[in-house]
Amino acid sequence: MTAPMSPHAEPRRRRQQDRRRATEEAILAAFDRLLERGGVSALGVNALVKEAGIGKKQLYDYFGGLAGVAGAWVRERTVWHSLEDIIGEPWEVFAARPPGEKLRHVNACYAESLRRNPRLCELLAGEFLRSAEVKEAVDHVRQLVRSDFERVIASDPALRTPDMAALNLVAYTCATYLGLRAYHQPVFFGFDLSSETAWVTVMDMVDRTLERAARDLDGQES
Repeated sequence: MTAPMSPHAEPRRRRQQDRRRATEEAILAAFDRLLERGGVSALGVNALVKEAGIGKKQLYDYFGGLAGVAGAWVRERTVWHSLEDIIGEPWEVFAARPPGEKLRHVNACYAESLRRNPRLCELLAGEFLRSAEVKEAVDHVRQLVRSDFERVIASDPALRTPDMAALNLVAYTCATYLGLRAYHQPVFFGFDLSSETAWVTVMDMVDRTLERAARDLDGQES
């Protein structure tokens, strides 16, 4: 027979949950401040616990380390909307597009979302630092972004053929580079990617190339 719960147990449990939520929020807020104040190079476990005013044990107990904090920061601060939100149209409309058009649309949306997301661009630059803990955090966030991207692409079996997968890899690489380049060093081949006109021009070049390649692949399969 189960012993009756103490009348004090539930209020105590709620207080513990409230304290945990408050500590988690303090950690995420500290992560945000460090990134805004000093960029990705300012991040680190020691800097984070000092900024948040907590102990390392709490950080590892609640988030598992800096990578866990970075992932929670991306999701809970809505730094990155899932690509299903970013595609900018109802899912039924997207699903009705031909395979090559889906690929072009997703990559264009992805590049644009990066370009308009300076905090995410700043964090992703951490892969070029020597800090192992920052690289781990960046890898974790990048995988979150990539998993959303891959889930959308995986919705169409036609996009999983070897040739289409290869084209998607090239498109994804191009979108990632241009999106990050627009934030970190916008002048590229004489185009200032911070300018709306130049950005549209460059992305139109990319789209025309992808359209031609996708059309050729469709022709091979027909």
